[in-house]
Order: sequence, then C-alpha cells, then structure tokens
Amino acid sequence: MTRYPSYSSRQNRQTGRGKKPLRKDRVAIALLLVIAVIVIPIIWRRSPADQDNPLIVTSDDTTAAADTTNGGLDLPDLDDPAIEETLPDLPDEDVSAPETFPNHTVADGETLADVAFELNISRANLLASNLLLGTEQLQPGQTLQGTPDGLLHTIKSGQTLTDIALTYAIPVETILSANRLSANATIYSGTKLLIPGIETSYWADVILLSRGTATRFIWPLEADVVSEFGWRIHPILGNRHHHDGIDLDVPEGTLVHAAAGGEVYFYGEQPGYGNVMIVEHTDGFYSVYGHLASALAYQGQFVEVGQAIARSGNTGISDGPHLHFEVRNGTFPVDPRRYLP
Repeated sequence: MTRYPSYSSRQNRQTGRGKKPLRKDRVAIALLLVIAVIVIPIIWRRSPADQDNPLIVTSDDTTAAADTTNGGLDLPDLDDPAIEETLPDLPDEDVSAPETFPNHTVADGETLADVAFELNISRANLLASNLLLGTEQLQPGQTLQGTPDGLLHTIKSGQTLTDIALTYAIPVETILSANRLSANATIYSGTKLLIPGIETSYWADVILLSRGTATRFIWPLEADVVSEFGWRIHPILGNRHHHDGIDLDVPEGTLVHAAAGGEVYFYGEQPGYGNVMIVEHTDGFYSVYGHLASALAYQGQFVEVGQAIARSGNTGISDGPHLHFEVRNGTFPVDPRRYLP
C-alpha cells in the first residue's frame, strides 16, 4: 500500500518547520566537493604533463574540423620560464665584420660568369655570397662581392654566431678567427661574415626550391602535392574536415628545408601531426611541418631559408610517408600555394 504524506508534514516542509538538523558529515562532504572543484583545475593547469605539450594544434588528422577563426593553433608563450628552461644556452651577441671584402661593379653587358671570373670565384659562390637566384638581370653599377677564401654570409636580425656556425656546420672559433673577431665583438645585421673553406651551402637548395623566383616562401622539398588546402574527406578517419595545409608525397627520411628564414618556435609531438616543427618568421607568419621522423634544428635556433631542419616521416595519423606543410598568418591557416613559387 502506498503511503502519502499527511497535510501537516507537507505544511511543515513548505513553512520550514519540522526540518531535520543538517548532519555534520554531510556538511564536510559538501565542503570537500567545493574545494575539489576549485583546486583540481589549478593543479591540472600546473601539471608537468601540460608543460611538456605547450602547443595545441588542430591537425588535418584529428577527428574535429579545424577552427576557422584561428586555425586551432594555441601558440605557447616563449617568455614562460617553464619553456625558457628547455632552451639551450646561446650566445646573444650581435656581430659585424671588421673588414670589407673584394667587390666588383657590374659593367654594361656583364654576366654572372663575367663577374665570377673577375672575383676569381665560382658562379655558385657568387650567387650564395650575394643571395642571388641566378635569374636576375644584372644592372650596370650594381656592386657584387665575393672571395676565393670561402662564402660570404649576410647576418640576419636575431641571429647569433652559434646559429651561423650550425648553418654551415663549422666551429664558432673558425668563424671568429677568419673574420679577426674577438669572442665579445659586436656585429650588426645586414653585414657580411666570411665562412672560410665553404664551397656549397643551403643557398643551392634555395635556388632549386625557389624555382628561380623570388617569393615569400620556397618549397620545403621537391615532391608532388597529393592533397591540397581546403575541405576534404579525411583519408583515414573518413570525416569531412578542413585540411589546413598541403601534403607532399616523399619517402621517410627526406630532408625538409625551412620555407623561409626564422626561429624554430616549437618541435615536439602533437595529436594527429605526430612530430611537428613550427618556424616563426619576422612578419608574423609561421610555417608548420608535420609527420616528421626527426629534427635537425632545435627550439630557439635561427634557421636560414633553405636550411635542412628535419627529416620527413610517417608519424601521427598518416596514411603513408609524406610531409604535411602549412603556412599560417598569425594563427590563421592560409593556402601555401598563395606564397609558393
């Protein structure tokens, strides 16, 4: 038989009379729940696991569609002490060559071969020392430099001697000695340093991957594009999503080159992307390289356009070995083909 509450008991509940006193153990449990709600998120945000993954990227390989407002890219703050501790110690000197190098003023009708002959250097040395692609029309009165002692390197803003030494794979001391510089010398961006004994450099790759055209970015490697930027059906997950870059068909271990000069902003594993490297460029652009096998540059290192920075792989959610390449204006993904030659 069902028993219904009496009118008086209902009236007591409505007026507040007849309430039972609160049990102390229930009060304690309620307080613990409130404390847990406040404290656990704070501990979670400060957990070491979170610090190990400072970058959250929505990939072409995740189940969710890309955030079209910012590309899903949550860039870490490199001023965060937790991140700074992971950066290797680098010399922070800016440097400037103490002497000028042999130069030649272009006469009317002269070619690159003519100028190289006058400076007693190879054509490749002339191009690398003057950052020429070889397709430019020389202008009368134009001044070009070069020396048979090695290549001339134009110093970029933010570059250190350590960065330059790593680019050419020679000791810092060798560069200092060749340029008669002391360890605490001051040098300036835009000037040139002698890189002694070097015949070829990253510039040969720039010429190849730029296809002889001056553009904002060069190709990171030579390959066929097998998936374009834009909406598509994911090759593994099967869902319709926005592909934030282009996929380049290459075997594992292929050298990946920086599409533009800049500082390595991040390298590590991210969902979907596998091993990913992000390079920050001076004008607010970023280039992203996904599914890598390994890195050849580290976070905080300045890399030259065309410099080898990684090897391609098949990491993350991938249907086979390839390079996923993105260009981002800030955090917003844009079609790389708009900026490639």
